[in-house]
Amino acid sequence: MSLTLASLLALPSCGRQTAVGPGGDQGTFVIRADASGTAVATVVVNVAAPDIPSPLVFNLPVIDGVAAGAITLPAGSHRTITIRAFDAGGIQTHAGSVTLDVAPGSNGTISVVLTPLTDDVSITVTLGRYIVTVTPTPDTLAIGSTVQLTASITDWNGNATAGTVSWATNDPAVARVDGSGLVTAVGAGTAAIVGTFQGAAGAAAVTVTP
Repeated sequence: MSLTLASLLALPSCGRQTAVGPGGDQGTFVIRADASGTAVATVVVNVAAPDIPSPLVFNLPVIDGVAAGAITLPAGSHRTITIRAFDAGGIQTHAGSVTLDVAPGSNGTISVVLTPLTDDVSITVTLGRYIVTVTPTPDTLAIGSTVQLTASITDWNGNATAGTVSWATNDPAVARVDGSGLVTAVGAGTAAIVGTFQGAAGAAAVTVTP
């Protein structure tokens, strides 16, 4: 087990690499996993299919609580994408999978929930054509204060994309957000402020002090 895991983690980060597989058209997914609040340090993505002789493997390192990157794989049907998360010690913490058809070029957005194996916090992974990045991530806010968040959108090839982001809060008792991304601190606690664009989402954690 340790040898297998070491071999997986030694593979290069997926970055913008092209997967090795059968000839023909390629399909690309942007993968984003919000692992904040977990001990996850690396996300490993395996892609298998009847016409892919050896499963493809991609590594997504976790930076500032988020694992993100683009993977390219042969277009075709019945591609099984298995996603596993590991902590810094190489212990598997989450797992999930989905079987789908891959079209040439960029593909539509879907979500995969990774089931926790070592704690109670699940991880939602999005696979699609866009990445949404929300900035800044404020340290703390006092009740009644505000902060303006902005969201940048990039496509599967890393190009900036224009679009309107929808804003929401997961806890309006802690922080509220308007349609422009302006956050108002309401009550003590921590809330996630999420910007969403065509199925892709980015988040910033807002902590409010009394």
